[in-house]
Amino acid sequence: MSRTRQQRRQASPKPDDRRPETRQSMSRRRWSQLAAVLFGVLLLGAGWTWWQAEQFEDRFDADYVGSAVCGDCHTIVHGQWLGSPHANMVRRPDTGSVVGDFNAGEFRLPADSPDPLAGEVVARTFVEDERYYMALRHPDEESFVAFPIEYVVGYQYRQEYVFREPDGVLRRLPLQWSTAKQAYFPYWNLQEGSDQTLDDLWAQMTTLHSAWNLYCARCHTTNMDILERDPGHTRARVEWQEKGIGCEACHGPGSLHVEYMKSNAANRLAMFVRNHLHGHPVAYVANADKLPKEQALSVCARCHGADIFTHNQDFYRLYEPGYSRSGRINDLSEFFRQAPLTPGRMDPTVEVWHNGRPRGIGMLFRSFVESECYDKGEPRCYDCHDPHQNKAPTRPGILEPSAVSNAYCSSCHTDIRNNPEAHTHHAVGSPGSFCYDCHMPKHITKLNTGIWERTRTHEMSSLPNPHDSVRFGLDNAPNACSDCHTDSSPADLVEVMREWWPAYQPPESPEPDIALY
Repeated sequence: MSRTRQQRRQASPKPDDRRPETRQSMSRRRWSQLAAVLFGVLLLGAGWTWWQAEQFEDRFDADYVGSAVCGDCHTIVHGQWLGSPHANMVRRPDTGSVVGDFNAGEFRLPADSPDPLAGEVVARTFVEDERYYMALRHPDEESFVAFPIEYVVGYQYRQEYVFREPDGVLRRLPLQWSTAKQAYFPYWNLQEGSDQTLDDLWAQMTTLHSAWNLYCARCHTTNMDILERDPGHTRARVEWQEKGIGCEACHGPGSLHVEYMKSNAANRLAMFVRNHLHGHPVAYVANADKLPKEQALSVCARCHGADIFTHNQDFYRLYEPGYSRSGRINDLSEFFRQAPLTPGRMDPTVEVWHNGRPRGIGMLFRSFVESECYDKGEPRCYDCHDPHQNKAPTRPGILEPSAVSNAYCSSCHTDIRNNPEAHTHHAVGSPGSFCYDCHMPKHITKLNTGIWERTRTHEMSSLPNPHDSVRFGLDNAPNACSDCHTDSSPADLVEVMREWWPAYQPPESPEPDIALY
């Protein structure tokens, strides 16, 4: 017995030695057991989710529900959208929406106008009984005709004003407010280059496109439907889901999506896994990031590709993002290059430089489509532009010449990334070293603020082309090199390019003796 006790004592570890080992092993066992239980719960939960989740169709018909319904679940992006120009594009006039001067505001014809009323007041703006008015001088009398304003459109760069005619047309008034100049100006008069006269102001309200709810509103509202109109655009009956560019203008009608997500908790969990972990489309609604390139870009092109529908206005009515099977169109890519790039064209907003490159602000999307990036790559508008805060960059610095925008370009152009100076011939960080400087120069003209300005082209091809400036003149065919090197002639810059890149071949462009108009 004594030997057994002794053997037992010798075989057993001392209490101080035994206690730490036992605690460690117990801790490991407990964590293993807990992990097994959690894994089992996850498996059971996943199984239950997939079993309970309902399948959804790839093609469907749905109704529009309005952006407020989207905000019930998507609170963060809905809040971002609420403060964006998209959401606030069209509003009723009040102290929060009107940016123009309605405190006895006025517009005078310029002193050099051929009109006998040159230098005199021909328009006034005012508020009376909480209603906003723009009054134009009568063409044959000294009195003024007051138009009560129904909606204001825009506010960032300029603001236009529309009134309702007896037969339902919302007519655009001829004067807009420039936020840059803090003054009224005749937008279309300046676009067309016509004389600023009183008769011209009245004539601006007789054009087809002055019928705002039959023309402009298709891009400034959501789910607009023209129920009635006449060829002269003097009669209209129009409906829309909501003023401004709502969620469903880009994501398509959402009734089935709302029903699917709210009717079954398992649907929401399963959709999170499918969408975020497996990249599957969201149920019953369009997400451009999950669409093929052509469909994804169609979401933006419908309105930002102003030249697309020159001869096909009905496509504004037929287009709908997503997966609708109700006779709608969701891919507009066959029309992206439909309008000809006629060299020297000067039609307002869709102008073309003499070398055939897009020039007017209505050609901004077209310039992107003309790029090699579009043809050979997979770029998206929302790579750089936040669609919910549509004047904000997706990342700080990506909308300007910077290391951030260079990194975006070099994610594809990897051969340049490690030795950029060999390509740019400019010191890193200096003007000319950034991709934007040479490949996205400010060659798109715009009158957004009442002042002629230029914004960046999105052509992103071999744009530094002083050769065309030699052929057509710098005013008719600008080039990125001359934008900075103003002390050098285009001919001198051609020689510099040949020295830097011996294999340089100027991009093809029209012959200089072709008919430009």
